[in-house]
Parts: sequence; structure tokens; C-alpha cells
Amino acid sequence: MMKWWRENVWAAGLVVWVRLLLGYHWLTAGWHKITGDKPFDATGFLKGAIANPVADKTTGEAVYPTYLAFLEHFALPNVKLINILIPWGELLVGLGLILGTLTVRPLSSDC
Repeated sequence: MMKWWRENVWAAGLVVWVRLLLGYHWLTAGWHKITGDKPFDATGFLKGAIANPVADKTTGEAVYPTYLAFLEHFALPNVKLINILIPWGELLVGLGLILGTLTVRPLSSDC
């Protein structure tokens, strides 16, 4: 399967088109969060995710208790760090996709 992704012209064109499109959207999302009029703040999302976790319809228990614990005990207390990591992470992922460092070739072991 990896041979087909690397050697087929149509597959290569599809991969380039998808990575440029996704890279552009990730890059611009990060850039707008970094340079926006209001600074990016994930506090509201984190508080909302903690207050209303995904719950099982029959039991009412949290479906992802580990994620909820992560949000409560790490993400919310360190929201200033999260507010830096998210925009810069989006920007760098977009840049990596556009430059081609996050594509099929780097993932294959026999490059």
C-alpha cells in the first residue's frame, strides 16, 4: 500500500492537494489566534468541557474520565501554558503540512 501512495501520480497529486489545503487552514487558524484583536483564551472551553462532560445516556457517567481528569487537574490550572501551546501548535502543524514534513514519505521506514 505504501508503494502505491509513493509511486502513483494520482495519489501524489491527491496528497499534495489535501496537505496544502489542510496546511493552509491550520496555519491561518493559528496565525489568527496569535495576531487576533483579542488574545486566545481556552478557559471558557475548558470550564464548559469540565461542567458538561460527554456522558453515557443510560448511566449518566462520564465516558472519558481520564480526559476529564486531565482537563481538571492539568489543563485548567495551566491555562496560560495551554493558551500559548494551542495557537503556536496550529501554526507549526500548518507549516509542516505545507512544507511536506508531515506527509506519507516521512512516515515510511524505507525512505
